[in-house]
Amino acid sequence: MTCSIHKVTVKASTGTGWDALQKQLDTAHEEVRSLATLSGRNGVLITRHRQGAYTVAVSPEVPYGMTYEREEPALPQGMAVLPH
Repeated sequence: MTCSIHKVTVKASTGTGWDALQKQLDTAHEEVRSLATLSGRNGVLITRHRQGAYTVAVSPEVPYGMTYEREEPALPQGMAVLPH
């Protein structure tokens, strides 16, 4: 059996206020939640990668009907994330 994971990346533009970012997150959550509901097995995981950068995804780690939030762990001292 294969598991198709759906995710939406939300990145705030420079100068975007909290209200605009919250609206983007709400829209992404509704989209992903509707996809999770179709499977009947997974929930939604919202991950904050850094200020203004989030991923909203269908996740088998989250119980059906639930939404979990998490903060991406900080990198060890001296490590950096390279831009894509």
